[in-house]
Amino acid sequence: MKKGLSHITDESSTSLEVWEEELLAQHRWGQHGDRAVRELSKLRKLWDSIQPVDDSTKGIAFQIASLEICNWNLEESILTLCRAIGNKRPSEMGIGHGASMTEDRWREIWAYYCALRNWLPSPIGNGYGLLLREYDSDRAIQDHVADLLGDRNELKELYVMRLCLCLDYWLGGCHKREQYSSQKTAHTGAVTAVEQEIKQRDHDNDILSVFQLEGDGKLNPCHHKLFRRLDIIISSIGVGRLFGAMPMRGTDGYDRADLLETYLSPIELWLNNRGQDRMNKGVSGAIISSLGERDDTAVFLASLLVSLLRSQQIAARQRAESRFKKAAS
Repeated sequence: MKKGLSHITDESSTSLEVWEEELLAQHRWGQHGDRAVRELSKLRKLWDSIQPVDDSTKGIAFQIASLEICNWNLEESILTLCRAIGNKRPSEMGIGHGASMTEDRWREIWAYYCALRNWLPSPIGNGYGLLLREYDSDRAIQDHVADLLGDRNELKELYVMRLCLCLDYWLGGCHKREQYSSQKTAHTGAVTAVEQEIKQRDHDNDILSVFQLEGDGKLNPCHHKLFRRLDIIISSIGVGRLFGAMPMRGTDGYDRADLLETYLSPIELWLNNRGQDRMNKGVSGAIISSLGERDDTAVFLASLLVSLLRSQQIAARQRAESRFKKAAS
């Protein structure tokens, strides 16, 4: 916890509420210094005003704390949470991280994985073609991957193997296991062996850097940029240079922040009890209608939703600004 935050916590309590821990986390308001103190103080007053809190309210607060700006289903999740606030019942739809994953999204991820595995040479054949008939029956992803990779060579095969190991890390749950689990130990050994082979053949090996971001490749299945990141890596392998075929846009932070504002602004209008009567169409109308009548519980939950996402919106814009300045220098 950052300096200046510790005094706001109640030292007599044994633990913080889940939403308090999330609010103070480094990826939320914890990265914004004294702003975290103000946000926590404001929300604690609202929380105290609705005591005792029932299980439904706690359940909604937990779901709100589970949603992050990077989630692939961010827009629908916000709308669903607004309905949950208005109905005073947690959403039946999964919110945040793995809970948000749908069968269709898993099928697309597995199609990428199987297409990469199937692309690797297999003298005695493999069973990935059978899985691809289920996950990619029209061959759209297989053909897409093959086009990005281009002509086969040994170095490309090693890089594809490294990418498959990266996906194994996420699909196999290595990121959730204990540090010395057998699965993680095996994964680490395989990664070391493949990377050594790559470095012997590719002295620049700049493509390897993408696999060393946040665990193993920053390819979280629930991340909204997952498939673009996969395409960047695969196309980089194809041309032999990181970002050689798909340059970094550098504007994603701005775009995500602007998208989020479309959803946060009407919630704030509802919270401030002004202007919402003029919003009866589109996203704004759906949000205002879903939130329903104002009461102390709804105000706390809506305020928490805005606060937690606003912290990440600010950070997204700051990162985009930093990248823009770096690219311009």
